[in-house]
Amino acid sequence: MTNLSPEKTPVQLFDVLLELLLTEDMPQPVVARRLQAFLTAARLVPEQLGRTYYIMQGPCGQLTATFEKPSFRLYQVTARLTPAAYAQMKQHAQALPASPAYASRWQNKWLGWWPRLVVTSPGAGAKTVMARFLGLLPKQKFIVLTRG
Repeated sequence: MTNLSPEKTPVQLFDVLLELLLTEDMPQPVVARRLQAFLTAARLVPEQLGRTYYIMQGPCGQLTATFEKPSFRLYQVTARLTPAAYAQMKQHAQALPASPAYASRWQNKWLGWWPRLVVTSPGAGAKTVMARFLGLLPKQKFIVLTRG
């Protein structure tokens, strides 16, 4: 795999993923276009049981975007990351400041083994994204971002 250019870091990838999931209407072609700078390969999996999957590979690891029926809009992203990318994303997520665009808070489940970041957009039609950080095994690091 090639290294990311200095302007395309795991932290920027995490921010883009949050933005994509906080946006109301996010079809697969738009997701592909927004993530293209972070990828080296990608493929679309045809519909299976009411879902389509867009599997992407890049220097940070593998991303799987899930699009659900009836609209086939982005619902979830599972990131299987390199340990270095996972560490950078988790450190960035722990330091996320509250901003006009969203509010964030941490929750711990299972005695702190499955920390979860909850990000909420302000306003009447508030959107929520939950990011679970699963990094117990040394070489398998995952972040599962789900629209709430």
